[in-house]
Amino acid sequence: MKLKTTLIAAAATLVIAPAAHAYEGLYGAIGAGLSYMGNGKDITNDQAGGGGAFAFDSDAEYDPGIGVYTTLGYSYANNFRTELELSYRNNSIDSIDPDGLGFSGFPAGTISGDTTSMAVMGNVLLDLGRGGFAPYIGAGVGVANIDNDIVGTNTAGAPVSPLAIAYGADRWALAYQGIAGVAIELSEGLALDLSYRYFATKKRSYAGTLNGTPAAFEAAYDSHSLFAGLRWNFGAAAAPVAAPQYKDCWDGSSVPVSASCPPQMVDETAVDLDPINFTVYFDYDKSNLTPQANTLIQEAASRALENDIDTVVVSGNTDTSGSSAYNQALSERRARAVRDGLVANGVSPDAIRMESYGETNLAKATADGVREPLNRRSDVVISFE
Repeated sequence: MKLKTTLIAAAATLVIAPAAHAYEGLYGAIGAGLSYMGNGKDITNDQAGGGGAFAFDSDAEYDPGIGVYTTLGYSYANNFRTELELSYRNNSIDSIDPDGLGFSGFPAGTISGDTTSMAVMGNVLLDLGRGGFAPYIGAGVGVANIDNDIVGTNTAGAPVSPLAIAYGADRWALAYQGIAGVAIELSEGLALDLSYRYFATKKRSYAGTLNGTPAAFEAAYDSHSLFAGLRWNFGAAAAPVAAPQYKDCWDGSSVPVSASCPPQMVDETAVDLDPINFTVYFDYDKSNLTPQANTLIQEAASRALENDIDTVVVSGNTDTSGSSAYNQALSERRARAVRDGLVANGVSPDAIRMESYGETNLAKATADGVREPLNRRSDVVISFE
């Protein structure tokens, strides 16, 4: 008895979708906040190498200061971001401590001035979430110009009195930083950016005088910054993608609610056999078969093998998310996965012809870059002699 069979199926599983208002593209940010250099910043004068009236090894104390920054960056679909950052920090000196070796230092009120940093940094960041509340971490390297403008006179100083110090000029140094923060969405394309940055440079030598004698001072620099700013996306945000809704079908498979369940197979006597047509759906950016897809292929192969198979055409397709070249290769892998599934269920490989269309043969028309489950598929047509 001859068979007339039509299989129209959709085998799909849950797609992990990005959070609402995920963004890929250029962005800019600007912010300001507190710069805290804190206590215990090394400052030394080695008499043998630095000159001056005597040598000391001490610590400088700084008052809280201000910091500002601006960035231009690019956000990628994989949650990584890269950015170029320009920053400025300024802190006023409070004192230089005694070193316990006969150096009295400069107590508060006997020294004044500030230390300024201007830095150019390249940062790499990872968003730990996207949408209304998105924490992130990152790190950066670059260069910083450290400018000191420090003058002090201690009338009761030691080892000489009065004790005077002055150092300044600016020096470039290798800089690095660690970053942690959170972006809070204010509106589409605009977020409040709250961040912490630990920023530091290599210790450098600065020219100055010690009691009027030329001297060189080695000074360390690092700071803890708390910034609040705004981040703008320069392009349109990706359209919010709701989690796909699925329904259960008679054969145990799950398909999107907008798709049809596979109809129950009906045997009819006919003079000629109509081709068997069915569709296998894939997860986003995947080419492996789901359990439902394997079941569908097994049932179709079993029906087809009851008759003499002429040709089997397997056509791989993708949605428009990703580049054309990548999607072409992905469609080939999807076609091959279905072809291998048919062969594993007894269909002769000599009867199978594979075709791959990449993103050019959409089941549901979409704009470029859209993740559409109905387009991630391989279409199968089994014809009989």
